[in-house]
Amino acid sequence: MKNALEIAQIPAEITEKWQEIIDLLAEVLHVPSALIMKVEPPNIRVFVCSDSEGNPYERDELACLNTGLYCETVMKSRQLLLVPDALADQEWNANPDIKLGMISYMGFPVAWPNGDIFGTICVLDARPNEYSELYRKILFQCREVLQTDLKVLQASIDLEHKVLERTAELRRSGELLQKAQTELAHATRVTTLGELTSSLAHEVSQPLGAMSLNATAALCSLDLENPDLGEARDALRAIIMDGERANDVIRRVRALTKMNDIQKTPLDINDVIKDVMLIFRQEALSHGVSLSQESASALPQVLGDRVQLQQVLVNLLMNGIQAMSAVTGRRHELRIRSQEQGPDHILVAVEDTGTGIDPQNADRLFSAFFTTKPDGLGLGLSICQSIVERHGGKIWGASNSGVGSTFQFTLLARGQVH
Repeated sequence: MKNALEIAQIPAEITEKWQEIIDLLAEVLHVPSALIMKVEPPNIRVFVCSDSEGNPYERDELACLNTGLYCETVMKSRQLLLVPDALADQEWNANPDIKLGMISYMGFPVAWPNGDIFGTICVLDARPNEYSELYRKILFQCREVLQTDLKVLQASIDLEHKVLERTAELRRSGELLQKAQTELAHATRVTTLGELTSSLAHEVSQPLGAMSLNATAALCSLDLENPDLGEARDALRAIIMDGERANDVIRRVRALTKMNDIQKTPLDINDVIKDVMLIFRQEALSHGVSLSQESASALPQVLGDRVQLQQVLVNLLMNGIQAMSAVTGRRHELRIRSQEQGPDHILVAVEDTGTGIDPQNADRLFSAFFTTKPDGLGLGLSICQSIVERHGGKIWGASNSGVGSTFQFTLLARGQVH
């Protein structure tokens, strides 16, 4: 609480009330000066000053501490200080206030409720003054009024801080709730999508398989040497190819329903990347793409499904190739990086030199069935997200500052709780 009190602002209504008290003190005690001093290291400030004749002090006037002021002794001792005649007192005859003509002093310390010193309340006179017992009691009671006001002010400050803390806590709770709702909605969509795609895939795969089988049989039964049946043979071959493409789509759709089927084993992510690069290198070369790897050494292992993590990398690499296929006059490069991310995650990044990401699509990249390709199904990144999240990580994508884009994902390091 100390820091808050040091910068606390005394409300105007309290200051006005103290002004009336100080003016009344000067009048009742018949002295030229009554003051409320506020300590503001390395200085002490005239916080309230009586509007009385002969008062040499001005409001907001500053004096340096550690110069032998009356008020310094009051604050250090936390007791009443009475100096009837400084000129006749060897301890006080060099006091700075003597230069202002103030040779007698009486003051009490003023403290916040927590014990921190606020300053002093005091009266000074240009002549020797013993200050009677009655005057001491009056000054004491005025000090009590000041400290009561400070107690009320501190209670107000405490309440304000509690309100601010509670507001911040509610804001954090709201953010956590919103995040939980978003994740729950995502999980619900994935679950619903899985149930839907599983049912559709089962219903569609059988007639597709039968269609391809029948087309193959019909092609085999045709007279291959009869030129009049050429168009029929071409049509049957087209049917077989379309059936194979449709079956490939069905296999990809079914992959969404198998995200829970994870066979986790300890893996070196760099080995997983190397395996994918060996598999993918020919595909990259066929598209004129340069493929490279930058791997941090001695990375912690991850506990994951090798096949599914390979699928994530293949999907991202294919996306990179497709993004670069529309770009000419530029070197086509794909780079995979791996490094530690904080104390408990591994980061993998796939960078390309393609077209980048349209800002309008940034929030929809990982939505199921969202695609910018005319013939795309829009499942690749959605599958990647599901796999990565089930490995305790996150995945995101962004355009590079130069050309192309980078997709990054984290994986929970082995031994971490998820």
